[in-house]
Amino acid sequence: MMYQFKLAVRSLFFRKSQYRSLFLVCMFGVAVSLTAIFVSKGMIDAMNMKARIYYGGNFAIMEDVLGEGLEMHDFMDTYEKVRSVFPPEADVSYRLDFDARHSSFFFEGTQALQQTIKGCDFELERNLFEQMKFVSGGFSDMKGTNGVLISKPIAEMLNIGVGDVMTFMLETVSDEINTVDVEVKGIFQDSSVFGMYTSYMDFAFLRAAYQRPDDFANRIVVNFPGKEIGERETLFYQKELEKVFPMYRLVDDKNEFIDRQDGDAVMFALIPLSANLTDVSVMEKAMDVVIFFIILVLVVIIVAGIGSTYRILVIKRLNEIGIYMAIGMNKKDISLTLLFETLLLLVLGCAAACALSGVFCFIVSRFDFSFIPSFDIFLIKGNLSPSVDVVLSVAVIVAVIASTLLAVFYSAWKSIKVLPVKALAAVE
Repeated sequence: MMYQFKLAVRSLFFRKSQYRSLFLVCMFGVAVSLTAIFVSKGMIDAMNMKARIYYGGNFAIMEDVLGEGLEMHDFMDTYEKVRSVFPPEADVSYRLDFDARHSSFFFEGTQALQQTIKGCDFELERNLFEQMKFVSGGFSDMKGTNGVLISKPIAEMLNIGVGDVMTFMLETVSDEINTVDVEVKGIFQDSSVFGMYTSYMDFAFLRAAYQRPDDFANRIVVNFPGKEIGERETLFYQKELEKVFPMYRLVDDKNEFIDRQDGDAVMFALIPLSANLTDVSVMEKAMDVVIFFIILVLVVIIVAGIGSTYRILVIKRLNEIGIYMAIGMNKKDISLTLLFETLLLLVLGCAAACALSGVFCFIVSRFDFSFIPSFDIFLIKGNLSPSVDVVLSVAVIVAVIASTLLAVFYSAWKSIKVLPVKALAAVE
């Protein structure tokens, strides 16, 4: 087998001009495939990051009191118990998610409707809010103030800037209209479903404006900075929480818990991030289908292009094949030599493709796409941020190499079915 490999290396070196086009087909095809994988994974990761900011991290712990809804009284006791379950590296905080569909911001006669107001402890959730792209101001001095973080589209709608004070009109828990002054502390770049009509305020300030008691919250949130939590870990924390609280079963959709009609009067639930994203997951699956189709088309082009071209090259080399036969090589040895040539070509092409895809991803990440309406959901700080998917990349490379080798073997095996004397008589 060693001499077949040496012949393959020699052939590639001396016939490099003939194989240049095959190398380029392999390199660019695989590079585009890998770039598509990395960019799509980066877009999905960005969407998940925005969802983590919106929902407070990897998990939310909710308490449902039948007849009263999602309410958490004496939340600090619940917070301390939850804090004892999760490891020190997890950021555990508390939130007040306020349905703001009947609330508005007013500034100099202009009204801006809201969807959700999030009351947060910005010190406990610092790692999350550092992922936001602020076009002006920030969150660093939000705690204990009447500050508010609003999206850029809302700021433009109100023609308002950092430092300006506007009126926040809301409907309290007792269905009364309350108005409070809020100061714009930060304007963030997000026009997605998770950001455009969402604003963030200090937890205690929003609770007071909503006229809720000092011991009230409606969820405890848990974030593992820079870490995704799998099913096994989720199940582990579910079992640990069951030792402390009466827990509802794990759900794939949080509405199963919210709409429950059975069980005890008080029940807690561990809501993973995925259970909050049942509607968005359809978009993610659609992206996966599109990327799979693009990769499939590119792989077919690579295999068909290299396989058919290689058959032509083999036919042109019948004289050389006749010499191999004359010195005692059989069809198996000759086919093995040609397969080694192809394997070397593919390995070099895929290696170059990995480097080229890195260049493509770097170029793509330099552009600011935040000007595209609603595209912010896929951006991190205004830019695409490609993310490497090692498993899928290896799968694509292996698929390209394996399918191309089969195509070349088939072409080579059919092309060398000639007598040695006819092969020697052929002119390259």
